[in-house]
Amino acid sequence: MYYKYSETRTKIIAEIHPQHHGSMNEIKRIILQCKLGGADFVKIQLYSSFGLFGNRDRDYLEVSKKELSEIKRYCDLVGINLFASIFDKERVEWCKKLNFSHYKIASRSIDDIKLCKKIIDTKKTTLISLGMYDFKSKKIPFKEKNIKYLYCVSKYPTSLGDIEMPDFTKSFFSGYSDHTVGISAVLLAISRGAEYIEKHFSNNKASGSDTEMAHVCSMGFEDLKFIREYADNQALIKKI
Repeated sequence: MYYKYSETRTKIIAEIHPQHHGSMNEIKRIILQCKLGGADFVKIQLYSSFGLFGNRDRDYLEVSKKELSEIKRYCDLVGINLFASIFDKERVEWCKKLNFSHYKIASRSIDDIKLCKKIIDTKKTTLISLGMYDFKSKKIPFKEKNIKYLYCVSKYPTSLGDIEMPDFTKSFFSGYSDHTVGISAVLLAISRGAEYIEKHFSNNKASGSDTEMAHVCSMGFEDLKFIREYADNQALIKKI
């Protein structure tokens, strides 16, 4: 099931990986918090730890095919959209069978042309982060109509001084994927017309191991509520 949202307001994507610590209970708790806080989507990451990183340090964070189905059923139950950053072709098939409405290609996967083509060929909305791509000196890698590019700086955490936020009303970027501490950059992106905002979500921003550095750049429940209210107010202002 795919839950509709207003086309005029900024869509908020709550990235819940690796903040779930590999716990299905925590995944469901975060999903419910994201729904109550006003997110339009929750996003996970689908990969083989050994296949992607060459080690098994992140085995505990892997989501199996069976677990993905359970997460999708829970998202449908609470009424929030689920999609994923996918790092191999097998896991694309998992998402196709569950009829995902959106897909994500991470910056590090842009050079994997076969994977990118398989995802783009689903014809579903495909978000691509360009944090590791030199878009200033290179042409954008794909031009299919179902692609939405996200401006991103691939540092954890990202300094505000590293950001050159585009005017999304005049740029080929459709949104912003954030890795900063706090929400200032997110609010700036919304004010400049971002269609999509992506930010990690955590129920405990002080937690996390060496493989879970995203906690420090996450939003909490109150942050998410504020972002949602700000985005909706911006949408109302544009109608006046």
